[in-house]
Amino acid sequence: MEFIRRILHRERILRTVDQLLGDTLELGPIGAGPGRAFATVSVHGTYHPTTGEELPGELLVYRVLLPISVEFDLDMRVDRHRFNAEVVVPLTLSVHVDEPLTIRWDIQVPAEHEVQLSLQSGSRRAAVLQKVAGIEAELRRFLVKVVHTELEKPYVKKATNLDMEDLLDATWPAISAEFLPRGPEDRLARTVPFAGSSVEP
Repeated sequence: MEFIRRILHRERILRTVDQLLGDTLELGPIGAGPGRAFATVSVHGTYHPTTGEELPGELLVYRVLLPISVEFDLDMRVDRHRFNAEVVVPLTLSVHVDEPLTIRWDIQVPAEHEVQLSLQSGSRRAAVLQKVAGIEAELRRFLVKVVHTELEKPYVKKATNLDMEDLLDATWPAISAEFLPRGPEDRLARTVPFAGSSVEP
């Protein structure tokens, strides 16, 4: 476990999450509101660098904070509104080692109330709608769905199950190149004199 902790240290985990997610997210339109028929929502988001800390405990667990600048387009059939939000999505990432030698990341998606959301309306009418229609709760629910969708993508699934035997097989030529002789000159024996000997090497 200490070996895994050194390999998957905090900075490596955070930067890997950044690389997996990319720069932006796009999703929608998806039904929202009662019966998912009240409106449709589309999302355009820009990811910012993740932050996080290792949590104390026997298992290797990280609390990762994912900041996103988000534009929500709300289409209410007869009217459209745009909302801008600064969002922080907390993820809990725990590392397990499965037999024979697979590193598995479990990523726990937050509950809706754990999503931090600071919402700004694009118009006065949208601001009124925000207050009377419970838009923030709906957008939090939508964001959790977005995160679920992102984490279900095939390349994310692949990244969270690392078969170390396969990885070592694939990278062994590069590893062995660090210590194998590189040519005939590396194989030449070097004569080392005994202590007190006058023989030159």
